[in-house]
Amino acid sequence: MNVRAGGLVKKIVFLLLLAYFSTTASAGYAITPLKVAVMPPMNTADYRPQQDIQILQDTIKKPFKYPYYTLLPADMTAEAAQSLLAENKQARLSDEIILSAVADALSADIVVVVELDRARQQRFYSHRLDDTYVQSDITVKCYAYSAATKQYDIMKANKNSVEGESIQTSPEVIFKDLAEEILIKLPYKRIPPAQGSHSDTVKKREE
Repeated sequence: MNVRAGGLVKKIVFLLLLAYFSTTASAGYAITPLKVAVMPPMNTADYRPQQDIQILQDTIKKPFKYPYYTLLPADMTAEAAQSLLAENKQARLSDEIILSAVADALSADIVVVVELDRARQQRFYSHRLDDTYVQSDITVKCYAYSAATKQYDIMKANKNSVEGESIQTSPEVIFKDLAEEILIKLPYKRIPPAQGSHSDTVKKREE
């Protein structure tokens, strides 16, 4: 074998070894997506229209994206919720026992449900200020359960104000703002630092 051929063989062997170790390293650091069940939204405020409630649901779902998370199908989570509530007639969907049971039934790592707890608005005109105002009293809650840590969290965001009427006082904008405020508190929105440790440092709380 001449020198040129020998050098070519060594180069090929080096590239094959490099490809092997790169693949092995990648496999070692591969992330298994955490399975997330976002349950049907709770409308205890008895608010209409429904499309505004959907804004809450869509906003809460935003952080749970591949490759770090896998969202379970909405129909699957809704069916599990209905079945478990039928078996536990005194329970609410937001109760820890239900979220824990949903996690077991669906093999979910994280279970989340958002609730529109209060939604009151009053529009009035001020003759003294010659302007129209909106008084808002809206509360959104979010409940989350981690199967890995058995951790149950409750988060809350509220808007209680009187403002001049504008697009910012519309329910859909307020709902979105409050849901995004919830996301700041939600312990599972970030990339998991290590497999199975997505909420190790978060303690049960109601804010």
